[in-house]
Amino acid sequence: MITNILFTKGYERGYLPKTDSVMIQPIFATANLAIRREALHEVGLFDGQYQTGEDVEWGIRLAKTKWELFFEPKALIHHKHRTTLGALLKQWFRYGYYHPYIFKKHTSKSIKIFLPTHKGMGWSSVQFSTLLGFPLPFYALIFLTPFHMLHLLFLAIVCSLFFKAYNALMFFALGWFLVWLFFCGRLTFRSWISSKKSRWIAYTLLRYLLNWAYVLGALWGGLKIGVFYIEATREQTPPV
Repeated sequence: MITNILFTKGYERGYLPKTDSVMIQPIFATANLAIRREALHEVGLFDGQYQTGEDVEWGIRLAKTKWELFFEPKALIHHKHRTTLGALLKQWFRYGYYHPYIFKKHTSKSIKIFLPTHKGMGWSSVQFSTLLGFPLPFYALIFLTPFHMLHLLFLAIVCSLFFKAYNALMFFALGWFLVWLFFCGRLTFRSWISSKKSRWIAYTLLRYLLNWAYVLGALWGGLKIGVFYIEATREQTPPV
């Protein structure tokens, strides 16, 4: 995900801190957002190119101004959710589909790789704008989360079995296990203990399918506008 959508759990009442990153900024989804008229006039209206993600792009522009976001946990929002799996998957596909446009609009041609952390806004990054002294002719944004690492591990297993590179497979599997344990293992174990097993399995499967819809939507939407985009995913705990 380009910006960190604010979830109420773990946040306290107050202003949200801005970051030095262009793309990683706090936002509120428009489903739970009230905007001052003066701020809207200064920041501008939503970009009409979007069917989804317009609040994300608007939040990036807001972060460049004096205006700030304030979180009020007592505010109640009644939101209509999707009622079928197909509708939910389509919704998340569309969420990812328009994010590459935001990236292309607010950055220059480069390769940006984001890794999850437990500090600040939750991401550290590295950027490459040149290759062998020449400017890169394309846009690429890659988020490496445990979800992506899991599938890279699966790909490594297939390749290792094909090429009989068992030592490389062992080191890769060990590295993936450490990544999983550090970033989401503690939360997953806690969820297993505190929730019913059937509920945990159902949530995990649903989260997996939604992540795939999100990633494929962003990849397809990015390729159509000349951006290689590997979308971020969220390894969340199921509701208790």
